[in-house]
Amino acid sequence: MIRNCAVEHNLEGAMNIFESLKKSGAELNSVVYNTVLDACVECAELEKAQRWMEQMKKDGMSDVVSYNTLIKAQLQAGNMKKAKALVEEMKAEQLQPNCITFNEIVNATVSDKKLRSEVWSVIQEMQAAGVKPNQVTCSILLKNLNSSSSEVDIDQTMSLINGMEEQLDEVLLSSVVEACVRIGKPDLLNTKLRQLMSGDIKVNGSHTFGSLIKAYGHAHDMKSVWRCWKEMRTRHIKPTSITVGCMIEAVVSNGDPDGAWHLIQELGEDPSCKGILNAVIYCSVLKGFTREKNAAKVWAVYEEMQKHNIDLSIVTYNTLLDCCARCCRMDGVPAIIEDMKKANIKPNIITYSTMLKGHCQTGDISSAFKLVKEMREEADLVPDEIMYNSLLDGCAQSSLVDEGLRVLQEMQEAHVKPSNFTLSVLVKLMSRARRVDYAFDLVKDLSEKYHLSPNSHVYANLVQACCFSKQLQRGLKTLEEMMVRKVQPDKRTYSMLLRTAVQQCQFDQADGLLRGALGVSGALPFLDKPWSLCPGVEEAALSETLSSMASSPEGNKVAAGFLVDVRKEKPKVWVDPAVQRCVLQGGQGAATWTERRSSKGKGKGKGQRA
Repeated sequence: MIRNCAVEHNLEGAMNIFESLKKSGAELNSVVYNTVLDACVECAELEKAQRWMEQMKKDGMSDVVSYNTLIKAQLQAGNMKKAKALVEEMKAEQLQPNCITFNEIVNATVSDKKLRSEVWSVIQEMQAAGVKPNQVTCSILLKNLNSSSSEVDIDQTMSLINGMEEQLDEVLLSSVVEACVRIGKPDLLNTKLRQLMSGDIKVNGSHTFGSLIKAYGHAHDMKSVWRCWKEMRTRHIKPTSITVGCMIEAVVSNGDPDGAWHLIQELGEDPSCKGILNAVIYCSVLKGFTREKNAAKVWAVYEEMQKHNIDLSIVTYNTLLDCCARCCRMDGVPAIIEDMKKANIKPNIITYSTMLKGHCQTGDISSAFKLVKEMREEADLVPDEIMYNSLLDGCAQSSLVDEGLRVLQEMQEAHVKPSNFTLSVLVKLMSRARRVDYAFDLVKDLSEKYHLSPNSHVYANLVQACCFSKQLQRGLKTLEEMMVRKVQPDKRTYSMLLRTAVQQCQFDQADGLLRGALGVSGALPFLDKPWSLCPGVEEAALSETLSSMASSPEGNKVAAGFLVDVRKEKPKVWVDPAVQRCVLQGGQGAATWTERRSSKGKGKGKGQRA
C-alpha cells in the first residue's frame, strides 16, 4: 500500500498508512521503514527523506539499504559531496558500504563531465573499503568509453574486467564488444574478441549475437561474422530486427551488398522470421548499392520493399534520392517525390540537401537555386551550412563568381556560420576566376569574423591558387604561414609547389621544399618544424621533380646533391632507379623517363631505394 502511494506521488497517504500500522501494534521492521524512505525519494521530497532517516536512526531501523536509498537520492539531486558524506557516516555507524553503494557513485561520476576524471579515485576507494568491482561496475565504466576516451581510461577499464573474480556473463560480453566498437581501435577490438571468445562463455541471446556480429564486422572478420550467424540459426535462436540489422550492416559495410540482399530474401521466405524485416534493414542494402552507384539494383530493392509492403521511412526516400545524385540521374527525382507524397511523407532538410547536391554535381545550378526557393516557400525550411556549401561548390564548378558571392552573403545574413569547408570552396571559386587576392582576403576576413583557424585543405587551395597564377613566392609565403600556425601540409601542397618551382627554374627552391618534406638537412629555413614533414609525399612527384631538374645543367647539379644527401640521411626514401641514373648521367634520359611516366600513369614499378 505504501509503494502504491509512492507511485501515485501521494506521500501523505504513505505516511498515514505507516502511522495506522504503528497504532495497530504490529511489529515494525527496517523493511517497512525503508519503504517509507523510498516513498519520500520517489516523491522527490529530499528534505522529508533526510528527516525520516533521522527518525530511522533514532528508532534503530537504519541499515545499508537505507543509506543506499538516500545516497541515490542525493546523487540524483547532484549532491556528490553529501552522498560521499553519507558513505563516511555509514562507516561510522559500523555499516559496510557494498557494491550498490559504490556503483551508484561511480555511475554519477561518469555521467557528469566535470567529475568524470575522478572515477578512478572512486574505484580506489571502493577497493580500499574491501568491496570488489563487479559486472555492474564494469558495465558502467564501459558505457563511458568512446573514440575520445584516453588510453588510461581504456586500459584501466579493460584491466578491471580481466581481474574481475566473477565469471564474465553474456551481458557484460556484449557491453565489452560494443565499447570496443565505439572506441574505434581495430587492434584492441581484435585482441578483446580473441580473449573473450577463448573463454567458456556460451552465448544464448540474440542481442549478444548481434553485438558480436557488429564487432566482427568492424574488425573486417567476415569469416567470424558468418560463423556467429550460422551458429545462432543452427541453434534455432530467433533473431530480432536489431540482430538482423547488425548482420546486414556488417555484410554491406564489408563490400557485399549482393550477399546482404540475398540474406534478406532468405529470411523473407522463413515463416519464423515474418515481421522481422523492416525499412532500416533494407536501407542498409540500398545504401550499399548506392555507394557502388548501382542504380539498377537500388530500384530492384525498392520495388521489393513495395511488393512486401514494408513501411517506408524518410530515410528510405532520401537514400533513393542520394542514388540519383551520385549516379547523375536527376531525371528519376520527380517519381520519388511523387511516391513520397502518396506515402504522406514530407521532405526534410536532408531531402532537399541531397537533391541540391545532385543538381550541383550535374552542373544544373539554376535548378539548385529554384529548389532552395521552393524549400523556403513550400516546406518552410531554412538552408543549413551543408546546403550553402553545396551551392557554393556548384558555383565554383561552373565558375559563377557573382552567384557564389551572393550565396555567401545570404549565408551570413541567415546567421549560418561558415566552416573551413566553406573557406576551401570559396578559395576554389576565386582561384578559377583568377582572383587570387580576393581569395586571400576572404579567408582572412571570414577567419577573423567567425574565429576560424584555416586547416590544411584551405591552405592547399590557397597554394593551388598561387601556383595556377604562377605566384611561386606567394605560395611559399603561404607555406611559411602554415608553419607558423602549426598546420601540417599535405602531399598535394608540396606537389603543386614543387611542380611550379621546377617550371620556373627555381631549382634551389624545389630542392629546399623536397628536403623540408622529407626531413633532410638543407631545407628552406622555415621548414625546420616537425610538422613540416610529409613522409607520404608522392613518390611520383619526387621522381618527376628530380627528372625535370635533371633536364637542365643547373638543375641537374642541384638534383645530384639532393640524391647524395638523401642516401646518407634517408636511405629508405624510394626514388625511381631510372631517375637516379638520369641524374648521375648528367640529365641524359630525362625526357624518356617523363614520356614513360606519362604512358604508364602514376603507378610505381619495381625499383630500389635511393
